[in-house]
Amino acid sequence: MEEINYIDIFEIKKKLKSSFIGKNLYYEQKVDSTNTLARDLASKGVKNGSVVIADYQEKGRGRNGKFWTSPCACNIYMSIILKPKITPENAQGMTILAAVSAADAITETASLNPQIKWPNDLLINSKKVCGILTEMATQNMTIEYIIVGIGMNVNIAENDIDDNIKDIATSLLIESKKINGTNVLIDRNTLIASILNKFDKYYEMFLSTGLSSILTSYQKYFGMMGKTVEINVKDKKISGQVVGIDSKGALLLKTGENELEKVVSGEIYI
Repeated sequence: MEEINYIDIFEIKKKLKSSFIGKNLYYEQKVDSTNTLARDLASKGVKNGSVVIADYQEKGRGRNGKFWTSPCACNIYMSIILKPKITPENAQGMTILAAVSAADAITETASLNPQIKWPNDLLINSKKVCGILTEMATQNMTIEYIIVGIGMNVNIAENDIDDNIKDIATSLLIESKKINGTNVLIDRNTLIASILNKFDKYYEMFLSTGLSSILTSYQKYFGMMGKTVEINVKDKKISGQVVGIDSKGALLLKTGENELEKVVSGEIYI
């Protein structure tokens, strides 16, 4: 019989040390997507810091509407509901916070070395292990709520990854097996609690001192410094060398001898 590491809300709550992130947990075995359910809950007035968790997504999605493969009972699919008093232009900071939180949690729980691929992916050995989708609702240039969705390949086996993404996707289980040679499942409850605890810490820092206070931690995992990349931004392509991240989370590219391009969002190719 195949071993399963079940999601247990009570176990997650026991491991939570956060001040408010995850204090209200909503668990569903199956959803269209956790972001969709989180948006519905947020519009109905659930508390700031509430978290939606599911074991299976029928319509999981990433940036630009891309489909996110979401098999049952092996990965993490969750969304954090936030109601910060910040301007919409600062909302990109939430993706930065989520990326650092997930990277910290992977390091702490699975003893692996993830790298952040701007703006919203985590890689291990150059393959995607985690994606982040941040969405927001605004009215009159004021944020009503932000949804930070986190999808992470945790215990999916190599032969269960779709053939069309095997060259670009991996899981914590696959990468752990390469190191220790065993198929010991990663405890998803511990990993979820760790992500939420880290996010709570970085979110409080962000509200107090801004994104710059988190960028030191971000740089630790940032695997793109110095690399030449091409980015599709709306209807144009920008090529250049990555020289850093600015104080609001935008990617900085050196595109000429003395030219510096700031990219807020786009599809990136290394």
